[in-house]
Amino acid sequence: MTAKDLVPTNPLESLHKEVDRLFGGLFDDLAFPRWRFVSSGQLPRVDFKHTAAGYELDAELPGVSTADVKLDLANGVLTLKGEKKSAQEEKGKDFIRVERSYGSFSRSFTLPEDADGEHITATAKDGVVTIVIPRKAGTAHPARSIDIKTAA
Repeated sequence: MTAKDLVPTNPLESLHKEVDRLFGGLFDDLAFPRWRFVSSGQLPRVDFKHTAAGYELDAELPGVSTADVKLDLANGVLTLKGEKKSAQEEKGKDFIRVERSYGSFSRSFTLPEDADGEHITATAKDGVVTIVIPRKAGTAHPARSIDIKTAA
């Protein structure tokens, strides 16, 4: 691996890495989990949601067949990968501009400690893959009020 391999080519990934570097572990002790991700190729846009019951990731994958998407879990890292294939090759046509993209993608997420990896489910509808990750039983941290005392 060369130094060039370590430099992000995606501007948003560069920004994410810079913010992580600036804030370091500042937010590590807060009640909400810290999601980490690694990506390569085209990035599917993902919405993250969390509730008392668990977590939900909605990955936007328009034009990608579910047969071309794979979801794996290994060592607490959930990886969504696949390929958007070109429908057909258009020979003999001159393009002025091509905005649609094709190719492979991979995006990995380090799951929070309270995630139940054994019961993850995924469904696809209208170009969105919804991944539901329940929390492990007994790991909820209920909200509570903390009294502030005056120091002597």
